[in-house]
Amino acid sequence: MIKSKSTQAIHGRKDKTYRGANYPIYQSTTFAVEKSDDYDKYISGDEEEFYMYTRYSNPTVRNVEEKIAALENAEDAILFSSGMAAITTVILSFVENGSTVVAQRRLYGMAYRFLRDIAPKFGIQVQFVDESQLYTFSEDFLQARIVYFETPINPTTDCVSISKTVKAARKIGALTIMDNTFASPINQNPIDFGVDVVIHSATKYIGGHSDIMAGAAASTKGRVRAIRETMKAFGGCINPIDAYMLDRSLKTLKVRVEQQNRGAQRLAEFFMRQKKVKAVFYPGLPGSKNYKIARRQMKGFGGMLCVELVNLESAKKFCDNLEIALNATSLGGTDTLVSIPVLTSHIKMKPEELNAAKVTEGMVRISVGIEDVDDLIQDFKNALARI
Repeated sequence: MIKSKSTQAIHGRKDKTYRGANYPIYQSTTFAVEKSDDYDKYISGDEEEFYMYTRYSNPTVRNVEEKIAALENAEDAILFSSGMAAITTVILSFVENGSTVVAQRRLYGMAYRFLRDIAPKFGIQVQFVDESQLYTFSEDFLQARIVYFETPINPTTDCVSISKTVKAARKIGALTIMDNTFASPINQNPIDFGVDVVIHSATKYIGGHSDIMAGAAASTKGRVRAIRETMKAFGGCINPIDAYMLDRSLKTLKVRVEQQNRGAQRLAEFFMRQKKVKAVFYPGLPGSKNYKIARRQMKGFGGMLCVELVNLESAKKFCDNLEIALNATSLGGTDTLVSIPVLTSHIKMKPEELNAAKVTEGMVRISVGIEDVDDLIQDFKNALARI
C-alpha cells in the first residue's frame, strides 16, 4: 500500500500492549533472552526483531529508522547520535587504507574538514572537485570508491544534478553518498535518482525544533547492515529518548517543511527588491541558475536561502539588529535562524578555500522557520535599515 509522506511520517510501529497513540520509549541499555540459545539469532546474523544491546539496536530507535526509510523510498535506514556521526561512519564503512574518495569541493564546513584533515590520517586519499567535474570523471578518478556530494549546497543553495552525478559515478564503479539535509525527505528523494546512500543531519529538518542531536542514513538493507557494523564499533548510536523525540517531530515534518518552503520563497522575493542586498541565492527564484535543476529533482525549493551584503561588517550589523530571527548556527527548526558562514559553518577556512566554496564575508545564511512571514519580512526590513 503506497502512503503519502504525511501518513508515512505519522504511522509507524504500533503499541500492541496498551495501544498508546505514541510508540513507547524502551529506555533500556540491555535486553534479556529467555534462553541462552536465543543468542544464536545474533551470531547467525538473523537480527530482525532481536534486541540485545541498545548500541546495536533498540525498538524505539528501530521505529524511527523504518519511518525514515519509508520517507526516503529506501529499503532500510539507521540513526546516529549526530549528523557528523552519520557522515563519518557511512564513509568509513566503504573505504579502507589506500581508498580514494572523490568529494565535491563545496560542502558543509565540518564534512569538508573531516575529508581534508582527518580522512587522510586513515590512509584515505581525497580528491576535491568542482560541481562540473562531478558529471564526467577522467581517468584520474577510475580508482575512486566513493563519490560524496550534497545538494542544495551549504550555504549558497546551489544545486547539483543528482542524475548526472550518479551516471558519472556508475561509469567508474563508485558508490554515491549524498547529504540531503538542506532539502529534507519532503522536498527531495535522491534514491529515486539512483543515489546509493542518503545522509541527513536529523538535528535539522527531521528534528525540527532545535532540541535534538541526531543523524540518519538510508540505503539498501545490505549497505545499512554494513554501516551498522561500523557504527557498533565507533559507538555513534542515538539514545532512545532522542529517537522518541524524532518520532514526535516526524509527525509534523511535512506541514513544517511546506510552511518553510512558502516562507523562504516570499523572503527571497523580498530580498530581491532590496538595494542593500548584493545577491540573493534561492533555487526557487525563476531567474536563478539553479531553478531548472531544482525543478527537475525537488518537490519544493526548501526553507534555506542566502543573501550577500557588501561586507562582513554589514552582515554583522544586519544579524545583530534582528528581533525575531535568531543569530544562531544550525537550521531547519521552527525558529528562523541567521548565521554568517565565515564565522560559523565555514570558519577557519583559508581565503582560497572560501573562494573555491564561493563563500564571501558578506554572506548571511537564513533558515526560515514557521513564523508569520509578514512578521519576518518586517524584521528583516528593519535590520537592513540599520546597516
